[in-house]
Amino acid sequence: MKKVVLALGTVLLLTACGPGRFEPFGGIFDPVCLKDGSVAFYQEADGKGTLGEPIAKKEYCAWNQKK
Repeated sequence: MKKVVLALGTVLLLTACGPGRFEPFGGIFDPVCLKDGSVAFYQEADGKGTLGEPIAKKEYCAWNQKK
């Protein structure tokens, strides 16, 4: 049992250190925002299944705006 837990822990540690997936619409630690400043973590597709032009952008977030 100890070996199984150790193997699973190693696998989880190695996957956490990986490059991750491409997130064009932001991630949990670097999200995108709508024009009003609210955070958006995902964008839904239209009826045809395409995402189109994203409404939310990183420039709209308060912490990304230049002061």
